[in-house]
Amino acid sequence: MARPTKIPTPRFNLRNHHPEKDKDNPTLIVLVLRYNGKRLVWSTQEKARPRFWDKKRNRVKVTVNNHFDADINNSLNDIATKAIEIFKELGNEVSTDEFKQELNYRTGRKKRPEQETNHLELFPFIESYLEKRIQAQNAKRGTWKILKTCANHLKNYAIEKHNGSFTYQDITWDLRHDFEDWLYQAPRQLSTNYAAKMLSIFKQFMNEARERNYHTNEIYRRKGWNIKKEKLSKVVLSFEELNQLYNLDLSNNKRLERVRDLFLIGAYSGLRFSDFTRIKPEHVVKEDGADLLVLFTKKTNTEVVIPLFPILKELLEKYNYQSPKKISNQKFNQYIKEVCELAGITETIRVKKSIGGKRVEEQIQKFKLISAHTARRSFATNFYQLGFPAIELMGITGHSLERQFMEYINIDKRTNAKNMAARISKMMGKSPLRVAK
Repeated sequence: MARPTKIPTPRFNLRNHHPEKDKDNPTLIVLVLRYNGKRLVWSTQEKARPRFWDKKRNRVKVTVNNHFDADINNSLNDIATKAIEIFKELGNEVSTDEFKQELNYRTGRKKRPEQETNHLELFPFIESYLEKRIQAQNAKRGTWKILKTCANHLKNYAIEKHNGSFTYQDITWDLRHDFEDWLYQAPRQLSTNYAAKMLSIFKQFMNEARERNYHTNEIYRRKGWNIKKEKLSKVVLSFEELNQLYNLDLSNNKRLERVRDLFLIGAYSGLRFSDFTRIKPEHVVKEDGADLLVLFTKKTNTEVVIPLFPILKELLEKYNYQSPKKISNQKFNQYIKEVCELAGITETIRVKKSIGGKRVEEQIQKFKLISAHTARRSFATNFYQLGFPAIELMGITGHSLERQFMEYINIDKRTNAKNMAARISKMMGKSPLRVAK
């Protein structure tokens, strides 16, 4: 059996510059890709000041004084994704000149010549596009599954409302709004945020087809195509509730014990499920006396460096610095609810949901809302409440934008008021809030 082709890692370097004289001069960033003995160097047309360039991460350091450069990192991440897609499609025999040309086409730098031999209409194109995404090396099921879900919704919508199909040019502003309304109707009754995701992927299909010169319809590029996502209730577990989980005796149920330990590893590392379930001994390093967990995230290929808090270190030591036995996300989400109920996390809370595009409120026991992602949200919220700056925590969670990180924070109004009262109480001796006598 032939060995699968190794996917090269896109790297970004600054063009030649003097480390001192040019540290504040915007310097060109180039993509460097090595594969099959070839070395490709391609200008990203982005520039960064060497002072803020992270040589280890090949990205711009996003700090309080340099937060605007986060957009540069987003551009580099997009280029890296396109480079990997091209490699997967064309293989390691493609010349560097052909590779650069394809990069120029896919980044919109050059217009692809009008010589497509196999023009595909919308639905045949979507099928072809999905097939390539599913069969690509290192294809992520979570990614192509949501693409496939959107494709199925579009097909069913076309069957119900457009005699089975419609073309690129049939896509109008009215069709876009009709599709959104259809998503909200029974039996689907999708949430606003889920409908927003479907329209975003619809836009992705249109954009991918346009890059291949299959159409010239630009309706999807208009302002208002996307749906603004709603801020809904986000459940987190406090340090006290995490201690309830930690102190729960599960010695007679190894299945639930492993799930509990995995959840706590996620809650004290800030990692996603796809990452806290694949920790290995080589991910744990010691630098300058500090024990660190260092790995590249599976979703974004971003390096994260996490301090091994005592409880996190203890949990990893329990399993010889390797994540407990692998489990599916679906089973994990089922079992962690069982664990939380046993731990007494059963208070009834009021939550806001979106059903059929409309906001509704309901009361539900908290343990029923706990999932793998609750661990990551709990990490962000708990440590933010301890006073750690968002920019420091972002280095652990791997977020490039503070806005994205803040979406993970969930501090309810009562907790917020109590925290303010506690801080004010400590400040009373110096604060102007103190009543003068």
